Amino acid sequence: MKTKHILLSILVISYTAFFSCEDYLDISQHGVNTLDDFYKTDADAEEAIIACYSSWKDTYQSAFWLKNLLSDDCYSAGESWTAASAQLLSTYTFDSDFSHIKTLYTNLYKVIYAANIVLEYVKGDSDIKFRARAEAKVFRAMSYIELISLWGTPPLVDHPLASNEYAQANGDTNALWALVNQDLTEAIESGNLEEKANPDAFTYRITKQFAQALLGKAYMYQKNYNDAAATLNAVVNSGKYALYTDFENIQTTKGEANCESMFESNYVYDANNATGIMSDMIWVYIHWRGDMLSFNEPTQIYSHGGWGFFNPTKESYDAFVGMGDTYRLNASIKTYQQMEDMGISLSGAIAYMPDNAGYFSWKYRVYEEDVINYYWLRCPNNARAMRYAEVLLLAAEANLQAGSATEAVECVNKVRTRARLSALVSVSMDDIKKEKRLELWMEGCRYQDLIRWGDAATVLAQRGRERPALYKDGRVSWNEQKNASAGFKTGKHELLPFPATEMNVNKNMKQNPGW
Repeated sequence: MKTKHILLSILVISYTAFFSCEDYLDISQHGVNTLDDFYKTDADAEEAIIACYSSWKDTYQSAFWLKNLLSDDCYSAGESWTAASAQLLSTYTFDSDFSHIKTLYTNLYKVIYAANIVLEYVKGDSDIKFRARAEAKVFRAMSYIELISLWGTPPLVDHPLASNEYAQANGDTNALWALVNQDLTEAIESGNLEEKANPDAFTYRITKQFAQALLGKAYMYQKNYNDAAATLNAVVNSGKYALYTDFENIQTTKGEANCESMFESNYVYDANNATGIMSDMIWVYIHWRGDMLSFNEPTQIYSHGGWGFFNPTKESYDAFVGMGDTYRLNASIKTYQQMEDMGISLSGAIAYMPDNAGYFSWKYRVYEEDVINYYWLRCPNNARAMRYAEVLLLAAEANLQAGSATEAVECVNKVRTRARLSALVSVSMDDIKKEKRLELWMEGCRYQDLIRWGDAATVLAQRGRERPALYKDGRVSWNEQKNASAGFKTGKHELLPFPATEMNVNKNMKQNPGW
């Protein structure tokens, strides 16, 4: 057998090498560069910063799972209530060994590692190298904003670690935020980040205004409202971004690279490269549970094969209705009756659809022509890191807290005008919270906002206590889940647990409270 011959040859070669004279093993490597020797040219610098872009893209799927299912925007749904790990998130019954927590934590540090490589070895003596260093600082800061806001005291790693430095202790929160502030400020003031000529001049590279938006967001977490307002106002006043008019496609492939996107990761399908297959499956995960639906007539959207996770909550739907927000509602969520009017209903073979309160996500629908039937179903829709609407609402909050009510009203009304709502003459924090919930529904902002505002303990206390089920006649039943451990717990869930794998190998780390 050919395989056996190959394996035997490897064993013979290994045996011979092991017992040969040591001199034969003392051979210098050819065609291998050290880190100090490699990052010399512009091409090397570009390759190094591309690793940051690629690593950041890998954070998106686990972040989407974590941050949306921990909020009150959606139910987990999917396959099985008891078996699917997604339910552990939406019910707050997960532990430190939870896979998405480990994945996101690990992937964020991969971005930081890639950024530290650039900052350590790419020395600035050309425009490309200067830009690479500025972008690396933004990537490192962006990763730490996530790590600090979700874990509180992650290790501060500002250089490539030597082997005797791997067991890093918890970082000091103030020192971590100081690094974020410094990285973003230096990147912004360097003059080496791209700037768009106008809102329609899209670039996939990190821009100065995106770095400013991140710095403003970081200041909000630090409750430094004056600096946040000044920084976010600079983005608004730059005129480099605008609200996209087609809100119905704001998160579909038809809305990729639009004038509102502050930064997004580009997904391109390559039939010859099956790697990263999970990274562009998130959109099919969100799409409707195709095996439970029947399609009575052709539709413009993908009509089979979705997984049906992330079904909208009743609270989300009611929030839209309570605001009289019909435009954004219809662009975000469809009722079961609206689905039936489009020729889509529960399959005759299915008695009911679990974890569905009679609502379906429309914001993240997948168009038929976008689906790739390769190995597993995939959809190469771009991942948006931040929209201009979020900048406006952050600016509104910062200005209100800093005492600049006029600017706050102007920012909110820009968002409301696109939403086809009447303008407000004054705004309160409650107005901004409501506006942000609807505008950024299921875009991964809600959970961290609730924590930052101190509202999580009230809003999320009952998560997982009831389970809805949708029946073919449109009726919804609510089944009580007798699980006393379900729901947000004060003193525990304000921070995620550090992954169990990290705690097991790093004795210098201290676990977060309650875990």
